[in-house]
Amino acid sequence: MMNAIAALMLITMMPGQAVVTETTPIQAPAAIVQTIADSVSSLSADPSLGPDVPATPAVPTVQEALLSVCEAKGYGEDCAKTLLGMLWIESSNISTAVGDHGLARGYFQIHYKMHRITTTCAEDIVCSATWTVNYLEAHGYPDFVNYAVQCHNSCNVGNGYAAKAIRNGKRLWETPLAIAQASPVVLAMN
Repeated sequence: MMNAIAALMLITMMPGQAVVTETTPIQAPAAIVQTIADSVSSLSADPSLGPDVPATPAVPTVQEALLSVCEAKGYGEDCAKTLLGMLWIESSNISTAVGDHGLARGYFQIHYKMHRITTTCAEDIVCSATWTVNYLEAHGYPDFVNYAVQCHNSCNVGNGYAAKAIRNGKRLWETPLAIAQASPVVLAMN
């Protein structure tokens, strides 16, 4: 049934128009997600298109999506900056990035077979960021930030990954990055 709905949505989409659905990804618990239409209070319409064009929900930035994930886990901006730095190193904000000879996928270059994560989740900003925070927590976050971040790249390897991720997150935080992914963005509830 979900495939039929998704196919219908693809057929009826117009290029350049936002599509908001009320479905949630299977990977995310339904209790902690809501659609962009519910989570973004400001709506924007293009006045040049005339008064009959409905307002469309504002799409969150990468930073807003990461902060939403971190806040849902009880963390704040430092967590989101760390995720941003990791995302930038791993994929340069390309949701469909493929690395490590095809073994790593998505925003955070997660080894999807080893970690038993779907490529759909790896290529979804919220799902992959949630997975990454859980992985960081399993490796000592927030008590041992550098170690936990380094473990995303490989534990006990002195390649400077953690320092670079934290530095990039701070550097990029004030530069809004757009989310470009196939699936609708679904933010965690605060």
